[in-house]
Amino acid sequence: MKKPVSVLLMVLSLLIGFQQAIIVMHFKLNQEIIEQKFCVNKDRPELHCDGTCFLKKQLQKSGSSDSAPAAMYPKVDMLPISFHRFEARNITVDISSIMPRYQEICYREPCREIFVPPPIV
Repeated sequence: MKKPVSVLLMVLSLLIGFQQAIIVMHFKLNQEIIEQKFCVNKDRPELHCDGTCFLKKQLQKSGSSDSAPAAMYPKVDMLPISFHRFEARNITVDISSIMPRYQEICYREPCREIFVPPPIV
């Protein structure tokens, strides 16, 4: 259940990020139909608008919808509700009862003599 939900959320976040690219791609794929139905400058073909006026409107609408929700929420200042006073206390713990005393490890040097096997005769 976690995997499909995480994939869905990832796809939705990618769609939000590529919203303007999706609008431009939709415009390019359907440019002829958009030019015939929605173009404001149909009467003036010398402008060579080709439906870009509709594309500009769509991009402005998507851009304004992104910034609108942030302006709707009021600014909230965070104030601390209560103050806690921490006092430093002198806490002593007898460590010797918890841990055994440190004993230095006795280090022995290796033999200084090198063992040489007897010669083979």
